Amino acid sequence: MRMVFILLLLIKMKFRATLFAAFSTALLVAQPPAPKPDPRAIERRIEDIRNRLERNSPETPQQKELAAFVQKYLEEASRALNNGKRSQAQQFADAADACRRPIDHLQHIAAGKARPRPLGPGGPADKAAEMQDHLRPIYFRLRLCDFFMQQISPPAPTRLLELARGFYQQAVEAEQANNSAMSDEYAKASDDLTHALESLAQAALP
Repeated sequence: MRMVFILLLLIKMKFRATLFAAFSTALLVAQPPAPKPDPRAIERRIEDIRNRLERNSPETPQQKELAAFVQKYLEEASRALNNGKRSQAQQFADAADACRRPIDHLQHIAAGKARPRPLGPGGPADKAAEMQDHLRPIYFRLRLCDFFMQQISPPAPTRLLELARGFYQQAVEAEQANNSAMSDEYAKASDDLTHALESLAQAALP
């Protein structure tokens, strides 16, 4: 389902809206229905995310802000599951976990536990190219987030996109300062939030 969603997005970005609507309808018809998630598995996932958040509780205002999003989407997941909307519940749980993971990355940075990224085969000479390869996919996903935001039921979580962009900028600055360990953690935090927004967009699909 995720691949179909991304493909539809790329089509929409390239062609006019009328052509996209016709093609996306045909594509969706051609796809077999996705299997329904197991409600017990979703319940366990929701509980696991809650437990992880409790074990690694937020410490800074920014981490607490992220934790508030985690709680919000866990509640949405439970509500959707109680209403029999299992696919939507799974997407909200995915979004909650994607909002939780940046807390881990920020705590790694604060505790000095971030590990340097291994150099590629070219060593230091290829550092600039390596940085581009490392950050380019995240930059592309941040561009996709403008589309994700349009699909999310209002009010859209613009703050999540602001945080994702901020983490990406911190990743770039850390890389330029030759701190690949910190850059990796910020890059992962940014990437996690782009996946949160994608899951929220998918949760809004009929």
